[in-house]
Amino acid sequence: MARRSDHTREELHAMFLDAALATTRAQGVEAVTARNLASAIGYSPGTIYQVFENLDDVVVQLKVIVLDRLVARLDEAPARGTPEQRILGLVAVYVAFAAEEPHLWHALFEAGLPSGAALPDSFGGHIARGMGRVERELAPLFAAGDKAGPARAATTIWAGLQGIVALARSTAVSRASRGDAAALAQDFARTYLAGIAARRA
Repeated sequence: MARRSDHTREELHAMFLDAALATTRAQGVEAVTARNLASAIGYSPGTIYQVFENLDDVVVQLKVIVLDRLVARLDEAPARGTPEQRILGLVAVYVAFAAEEPHLWHALFEAGLPSGAALPDSFGGHIARGMGRVERELAPLFAAGDKAGPARAATTIWAGLQGIVALARSTAVSRASRGDAAALAQDFARTYLAGIAARRA
């Protein structure tokens, strides 16, 4: 078992978060326990409380890491074609992330904090960054100077995608539904975008 002096506090912080990310990806956020994380990096379970306030603190910081990864994927999406095509591309990226990293998606959007710990104010900034890309692509579909429209539309699309993915994750619902999450998400986005175009006509 490694001694506390083997790594700095900053190194331990990074090591624990790396372990939390790997554990969540493989087993789900429910497996993020002091014992599991400490075992993964070769320390005693009590060490984690010298670096984090509690396990909720670990989960909060894990959520930020996962959200940043999702936003990075959105930022990498090609910015070519019509606004509608670019938005459909972002929709595809979001659904692909949820399909490829189901445990991380669950940790970000569905996993709560048992003791009622609050997400930091900075978390809203991370969400806004992700929404900002969608808003920028939506802007040409609204009247010049209309900031509320793209923001509202981005929130609607984001919420719709979360609902579709969550339903697809439910075994009972997925068996009864027609079409997979990717197809449903594209249908939803196309229909919603058509509604925006119809209002402008």
